[in-house]
Amino acid sequence: MKAKNILKRFGTLLLVFLLGISGMTMTALASGKIDLGRQGSLSVYFGENGIGFSDVAFSIYRVAGISEEGTYTLTGDFAQYPVRLENLDSSGWRALAQTLDAYVARDGIVPITTRKTEQNGRFQLTGISVGLYLVTGEQYVDGSIVYTPEPILVSMPGLDADDEWDYSVEASCKFDQEDTADSSVSRKVQKVWKDDGNETKRPEEIMVQLLENGNVVDTVVLNQKNNWEYVWNDLDSRSKWQIVEAKVPNGYTVTMAQEGNVFVLTNTYPRKQPPTLPQTGMLWWPVPILACAGLALLITGLILRRKQGDPHEK
Repeated sequence: MKAKNILKRFGTLLLVFLLGISGMTMTALASGKIDLGRQGSLSVYFGENGIGFSDVAFSIYRVAGISEEGTYTLTGDFAQYPVRLENLDSSGWRALAQTLDAYVARDGIVPITTRKTEQNGRFQLTGISVGLYLVTGEQYVDGSIVYTPEPILVSMPGLDADDEWDYSVEASCKFDQEDTADSSVSRKVQKVWKDDGNETKRPEEIMVQLLENGNVVDTVVLNQKNNWEYVWNDLDSRSKWQIVEAKVPNGYTVTMAQEGNVFVLTNTYPRKQPPTLPQTGMLWWPVPILACAGLALLITGLILRRKQGDPHEK
């Protein structure tokens, strides 16, 4: 009996401890729901080493709406594009911004507003409704050096350091820097397929459009014969160069990420994801721990019971 009482008390304390941890963590991670009727402000900086680039024009586009829980849905002109917004890391968001920027340039999508940076390299917008925004900027030229701001995707609201919704968002533009002392540059495109188990769905070839300052100036075919890659040489160093996949294969999504003079064009065939647990505020990581603890208690109880029933046990 004494062993049983000890076992019972141990089990109770274990459950209380684990549930207590889950409750404290759940509270710490909660950030509440987004106020869909609230407006916010956005401040964007473009500069280097604390010196802002002034009089640079930026365009702002509303890419997606947002739910109270923080999930996005493509909206307006952007709803037509075969891209995904789920389960992206920082590099995924960066590639998505570059992809949408190229679509915007090719298709002439009209921004919701434009702004120019002030002397400190900043511009600010107020009265912004909630959603996901694409921010793109023109080049800044300093002598022979050309600074091309990377497009960025900004969520309104964002999350602050305490995981609370922040309706005053600040962003800083990264940029590509290129010396145009040489009058020409090269650009390379490489195709990557992410479709393990669905290779038969790939087309035999794809078509890639080269854009110069938003205008299509060349179209090339990529296939196995050219190892799914191509290089353009003798391009104007002062132009902004981008690429777009002319027609994305059925069922695939697309991203385009630029690294230096290389464009990595990726087509992904979505895998079927297992059903996820509903996000109702409950923290699920303690469940397997509790299950293991319960199993351990059950096994210990059976061992004690067997010992107590053994006629040779004294």
